[in-house]
Amino acid sequence: MAVNARLLLPFLMGQRRDGLRRVLELDPHPWELLAHAGLQETMIDDPIAKLHSLGLLYAQLAERVAALVRDGRRPVSLAGDCVSSLGLLAGLQRACRSPERVLWLDAHGDFHTWSSSQTQYIGGMPLAMFAGRVDPGPDPRSRATRACLAAIGVQAAYPQRQILLADARDLDPGEREALLGSQIQRCTLDEVLDHLRPRERLYLHWDTDVIDDPLLMPALKYHVRRGPSAADMAALFEALRYFDIVAVSVSAWHAEQDADDRTARACLDLLNRLLGA
Repeated sequence: MAVNARLLLPFLMGQRRDGLRRVLELDPHPWELLAHAGLQETMIDDPIAKLHSLGLLYAQLAERVAALVRDGRRPVSLAGDCVSSLGLLAGLQRACRSPERVLWLDAHGDFHTWSSSQTQYIGGMPLAMFAGRVDPGPDPRSRATRACLAAIGVQAAYPQRQILLADARDLDPGEREALLGSQIQRCTLDEVLDHLRPRERLYLHWDTDVIDDPLLMPALKYHVRRGPSAADMAALFEALRYFDIVAVSVSAWHAEQDADDRTARACLDLLNRLLGA
Protein backbone atom coordinates (compact mmCIF):
# COMPACT_ATOMS: atom_id res chain seq x y z
CA MET A 1 0.00 0.00 0.00
CA ALA A 2 1.29 3.47 -0.89
CA VAL A 3 2.50 5.72 1.90
CA ASN A 4 0.26 8.78 1.86
CA ALA A 5 1.71 12.27 2.22
CA ARG A 6 -1.08 14.69 3.12
CA LEU A 7 -0.66 18.33 2.06
CA LEU A 8 -2.97 21.07 3.37
CA LEU A 9 -3.27 24.39 1.53
CA PRO A 10 -5.69 26.71 3.39
CA PHE A 11 -6.50 28.95 0.42
CA LEU A 12 -9.40 29.58 -1.95
CA MET A 13 -8.54 31.12 -5.32
CA GLY A 14 -5.22 32.34 -3.90
CA GLN A 15 -6.95 33.92 -0.89
CA ARG A 16 -6.27 32.84 2.68
CA ARG A 17 -8.92 30.67 4.27
CA ASP A 18 -7.66 29.87 7.74
CA GLY A 19 -10.78 27.86 8.57
CA LEU A 20 -9.31 24.95 6.62
CA ARG A 21 -6.49 24.76 9.17
CA ARG A 22 -8.95 23.02 11.50
CA VAL A 23 -8.18 19.87 9.51
CA LEU A 24 -4.92 19.70 11.47
CA GLU A 25 -6.96 19.17 14.65
CA LEU A 26 -9.83 17.10 13.24
CA ASP A 27 -7.89 14.40 11.38
CA PRO A 28 -5.62 12.03 13.34
CA HIS A 29 -3.22 11.68 10.42
CA PRO A 30 -0.27 14.05 9.96
CA TRP A 31 -0.70 16.90 7.48
CA GLU A 32 2.04 19.08 6.02
CA LEU A 33 0.90 22.70 5.90
CA LEU A 34 1.80 24.56 2.69
CA ALA A 35 1.13 28.23 3.39
CA HIS A 36 2.96 30.54 0.98
CA ALA A 37 4.42 33.37 3.06
CA GLY A 38 3.74 35.93 0.33
CA LEU A 39 0.01 35.21 0.18
CA GLN A 40 -1.72 36.94 3.07
CA GLU A 41 -4.77 38.57 1.47
CA THR A 42 -8.21 37.21 2.26
CA MET A 43 -9.92 39.04 -0.61
CA ILE A 44 -8.56 39.56 -4.12
CA ASP A 45 -10.96 41.17 -6.59
CA ASP A 46 -8.81 41.48 -9.68
CA PRO A 47 -8.81 38.20 -11.69
CA ILE A 48 -5.29 38.77 -13.01
CA ALA A 49 -3.97 39.25 -9.48
CA LYS A 50 -5.87 36.16 -8.44
CA LEU A 51 -4.24 34.09 -11.20
CA HIS A 52 -0.83 35.39 -10.13
CA SER A 53 -1.48 34.23 -6.55
CA LEU A 54 -2.69 30.85 -7.79
CA GLY A 55 0.49 30.48 -9.82
CA LEU A 56 2.67 31.14 -6.77
CA LEU A 57 0.72 28.81 -4.51
CA TYR A 58 0.44 25.86 -6.84
CA ALA A 59 4.03 26.15 -8.06
CA GLN A 60 4.93 25.45 -4.43
CA LEU A 61 2.55 22.49 -4.43
CA ALA A 62 4.02 21.14 -7.69
CA GLU A 63 7.54 21.25 -6.28
CA ARG A 64 6.49 19.38 -3.16
CA VAL A 65 4.48 16.81 -5.11
CA ALA A 66 7.44 16.05 -7.37
CA ALA A 67 9.71 15.51 -4.38
CA LEU A 68 7.23 13.20 -2.66
CA VAL A 69 6.63 11.12 -5.78
CA ARG A 70 10.37 10.70 -6.34
CA ASP A 71 10.56 9.49 -2.74
CA GLY A 72 7.96 6.81 -3.46
CA ARG A 73 5.11 8.50 -1.57
CA ARG A 74 1.58 9.31 -2.72
CA PRO A 75 0.67 13.01 -2.53
CA VAL A 76 -2.79 13.86 -1.24
CA SER A 77 -3.65 17.55 -1.34
CA LEU A 78 -6.54 19.37 0.28
CA ALA A 79 -7.17 22.94 -0.86
CA GLY A 80 -10.08 25.30 -1.30
CA ASP A 81 -10.44 25.04 -5.08
CA CYS A 82 -10.02 22.78 -8.10
CA VAL A 83 -7.15 24.82 -9.55
CA SER A 84 -5.01 22.84 -7.10
CA SER A 85 -5.25 19.96 -9.60
CA LEU A 86 -2.77 21.84 -11.80
CA GLY A 87 -0.16 21.69 -9.03
CA LEU A 88 -0.62 17.94 -8.80
CA LEU A 89 -0.38 17.55 -12.57
CA ALA A 90 2.79 19.65 -12.80
CA GLY A 91 4.41 17.77 -9.92
CA LEU A 92 3.61 14.37 -11.42
CA GLN A 93 4.94 15.49 -14.81
CA ARG A 94 8.13 16.80 -13.21
CA ALA A 95 8.66 13.46 -11.47
CA CYS A 96 7.99 11.59 -14.75
CA ARG A 97 4.93 9.90 -13.23
CA SER A 98 2.10 11.31 -15.31
CA PRO A 99 -1.06 9.27 -14.74
CA GLU A 100 -2.56 7.09 -17.42
CA ARG A 101 -6.05 8.18 -16.41
CA VAL A 102 -7.65 11.06 -14.53
CA LEU A 103 -10.90 10.63 -12.64
CA TRP A 104 -12.51 14.02 -12.02
CA LEU A 105 -15.43 13.89 -9.57
CA ASP A 106 -17.42 17.12 -9.69
CA ALA A 107 -21.01 18.33 -9.80
CA HIS A 108 -19.85 20.98 -12.30
CA GLY A 109 -18.01 20.83 -15.61
CA ASP A 110 -15.23 23.31 -14.73
CA PHE A 111 -14.73 23.57 -18.50
CA HIS A 112 -15.20 27.29 -19.11
CA THR A 113 -12.77 29.76 -20.60
CA TRP A 114 -13.00 33.53 -20.24
CA SER A 115 -14.87 33.75 -23.54
CA SER A 116 -17.55 31.23 -22.56
CA SER A 117 -18.10 32.06 -18.90
CA GLN A 118 -20.96 34.35 -17.94
CA THR A 119 -19.81 34.61 -14.33
CA GLN A 120 -16.09 35.06 -15.16
CA TYR A 121 -15.30 32.87 -12.16
CA ILE A 122 -11.91 31.16 -12.33
CA GLY A 123 -13.32 28.28 -10.29
CA GLY A 124 -15.34 27.30 -13.37
CA MET A 125 -12.22 26.85 -15.50
CA PRO A 126 -9.80 24.33 -13.89
CA LEU A 127 -10.65 21.26 -15.97
CA ALA A 128 -10.38 23.35 -19.13
CA MET A 129 -6.94 24.56 -18.01
CA PHE A 130 -5.96 21.00 -17.08
CA ALA A 131 -6.89 19.78 -20.57
CA GLY A 132 -5.31 22.70 -22.41
CA ARG A 133 -8.48 24.58 -23.30
CA VAL A 134 -7.30 28.16 -22.85
CA ASP A 135 -8.38 31.11 -24.98
CA PRO A 136 -5.66 32.26 -27.39
CA GLY A 137 -5.01 35.87 -28.21
CA PRO A 138 -4.00 39.06 -26.42
CA ASP A 139 -6.81 39.35 -23.86
CA PRO A 140 -5.04 40.16 -20.54
CA ARG A 141 -7.01 37.50 -18.64
CA SER A 142 -6.11 34.82 -21.16
CA ARG A 143 -2.47 35.86 -21.05
CA ALA A 144 -2.62 35.70 -17.25
CA THR A 145 -4.12 32.21 -17.46
CA ARG A 146 -1.27 31.02 -19.67
CA ALA A 147 1.22 32.68 -17.32
CA CYS A 148 -0.38 30.91 -14.36
CA LEU A 149 0.05 27.52 -16.05
CA ALA A 150 3.67 28.34 -16.84
CA ALA A 151 4.35 29.49 -13.28
CA ILE A 152 2.90 26.29 -11.84
CA GLY A 153 5.10 24.32 -14.22
CA VAL A 154 2.53 22.39 -16.26
CA GLN A 155 4.67 20.92 -19.03
CA ALA A 156 1.84 19.85 -21.32
CA ALA A 157 -1.94 19.75 -21.31
CA TYR A 158 -3.33 16.45 -20.14
CA PRO A 159 -4.90 14.38 -22.99
CA GLN A 160 -8.65 14.85 -22.98
CA ARG A 161 -9.36 11.27 -24.05
CA GLN A 162 -7.77 10.04 -20.79
CA ILE A 163 -10.06 12.12 -18.56
CA LEU A 164 -13.22 10.68 -17.01
CA LEU A 165 -15.58 13.35 -15.68
CA ALA A 166 -18.12 11.86 -13.30
CA ASP A 167 -21.47 13.25 -12.21
CA ALA A 168 -21.08 16.73 -13.68
CA ARG A 169 -24.79 17.45 -13.67
CA ASP A 170 -24.74 21.27 -13.50
CA LEU A 171 -23.43 22.58 -16.82
CA ASP A 172 -23.73 26.08 -18.21
CA PRO A 173 -24.56 27.03 -21.80
CA GLY A 174 -21.34 27.07 -23.76
CA GLU A 175 -19.70 24.73 -21.30
CA ARG A 176 -22.08 21.90 -22.19
CA GLU A 177 -21.34 22.30 -25.91
CA ALA A 178 -17.60 22.49 -25.27
CA LEU A 179 -17.66 19.23 -23.33
CA LEU A 180 -19.71 17.55 -26.05
CA GLY A 181 -17.12 18.66 -28.59
CA SER A 182 -14.21 17.44 -26.47
CA GLN A 183 -12.75 13.96 -26.07
CA ILE A 184 -13.47 13.91 -22.35
CA GLN A 185 -15.53 10.92 -21.28
CA ARG A 186 -18.52 11.55 -19.01
CA CYS A 187 -20.51 9.22 -16.79
CA THR A 188 -22.55 9.06 -13.61
CA LEU A 189 -20.96 8.03 -10.34
CA ASP A 190 -22.34 4.50 -10.46
CA GLU A 191 -20.74 3.99 -13.90
CA VAL A 192 -17.21 5.01 -12.87
CA LEU A 193 -15.82 1.54 -12.26
CA ASP A 194 -16.98 0.40 -15.71
CA HIS A 195 -14.59 2.93 -17.29
CA LEU A 196 -11.44 2.22 -15.24
CA ARG A 197 -8.83 -0.53 -15.21
CA PRO A 198 -7.33 -1.43 -11.80
CA ARG A 199 -3.72 -1.50 -13.03
CA GLU A 200 -3.62 1.85 -14.81
CA ARG A 201 -1.98 4.75 -12.97
CA LEU A 202 -4.90 6.85 -11.78
CA TYR A 203 -4.98 10.42 -10.54
CA LEU A 204 -8.18 11.23 -8.67
CA HIS A 205 -9.52 14.75 -8.25
CA TRP A 206 -12.49 15.08 -5.92
CA ASP A 207 -14.53 18.25 -5.62
CA THR A 208 -16.55 17.56 -2.49
CA ASP A 209 -19.58 19.36 -3.92
CA VAL A 210 -20.22 16.36 -6.17
CA ILE A 211 -22.09 14.93 -3.17
CA ASP A 212 -25.76 15.69 -2.53
CA ASP A 213 -26.21 14.99 1.18
CA PRO A 214 -27.20 18.28 2.87
CA LEU A 215 -28.07 16.75 6.25
CA LEU A 216 -24.68 15.10 6.66
CA MET A 217 -22.71 17.75 4.74
CA PRO A 218 -24.49 21.11 5.07
CA ALA A 219 -21.39 23.23 4.34
CA LEU A 220 -20.51 21.99 0.87
CA LYS A 221 -19.91 24.78 -1.64
CA TYR A 222 -22.20 25.16 -4.67
CA HIS A 223 -24.62 22.40 -3.71
CA VAL A 224 -26.31 20.72 -6.67
CA ARG A 225 -29.34 18.50 -6.14
CA ARG A 226 -29.95 15.00 -7.54
CA GLY A 227 -26.43 13.78 -6.92
CA PRO A 228 -24.82 10.86 -5.08
CA SER A 229 -25.04 10.60 -1.31
CA ALA A 230 -22.11 10.28 1.06
CA ALA A 231 -22.88 6.56 1.26
CA ASP A 232 -22.64 6.31 -2.53
CA MET A 233 -19.27 8.02 -2.45
CA ALA A 234 -18.06 5.77 0.37
CA ALA A 235 -18.89 2.67 -1.68
CA LEU A 236 -16.98 4.01 -4.69
CA PHE A 237 -13.98 5.03 -2.60
CA GLU A 238 -13.76 1.65 -0.92
CA ALA A 239 -13.71 0.03 -4.37
CA LEU A 240 -11.09 2.47 -5.66
CA ARG A 241 -8.74 1.67 -2.77
CA TYR A 242 -7.55 -1.33 -4.76
CA PHE A 243 -6.64 0.75 -7.83
CA ASP A 244 -3.20 2.19 -8.55
CA ILE A 245 -3.93 5.71 -7.40
CA VAL A 246 -0.77 7.79 -7.75
CA ALA A 247 -2.16 11.07 -6.41
CA VAL A 248 -5.32 12.60 -4.96
CA SER A 249 -6.49 16.20 -4.81
CA VAL A 250 -9.52 17.42 -2.91
CA SER A 251 -11.40 20.68 -3.33
CA ALA A 252 -12.75 21.37 0.13
CA TRP A 253 -16.00 22.38 1.73
CA HIS A 254 -16.90 25.89 2.94
CA ALA A 255 -14.93 25.84 6.20
CA GLU A 256 -16.20 29.25 7.34
CA GLN A 257 -19.80 27.97 7.25
CA ASP A 258 -18.94 24.65 8.91
CA ALA A 259 -19.34 25.87 12.49
CA ASP A 260 -19.75 22.40 14.01
CA ASP A 261 -17.16 20.77 11.69
CA ARG A 262 -19.82 18.28 10.61
CA THR A 263 -19.00 18.62 6.92
CA ALA A 264 -15.24 18.52 7.54
CA ARG A 265 -15.51 15.31 9.55
CA ALA A 266 -17.71 13.64 6.92
CA CYS A 267 -15.34 14.60 4.09
CA LEU A 268 -12.26 13.49 6.00
CA ASP A 269 -13.93 10.17 6.78
CA LEU A 270 -14.59 9.63 3.08
CA LEU A 271 -11.03 10.60 2.18
CA ASN A 272 -9.63 8.15 4.70
CA ARG A 273 -11.80 5.38 3.28
CA LEU A 274 -10.27 6.06 -0.12
CA LEU A 275 -6.74 6.09 1.29
CA GLY A 276 -7.26 2.94 3.34
CA ALA A 277 -6.53 4.83 6.54
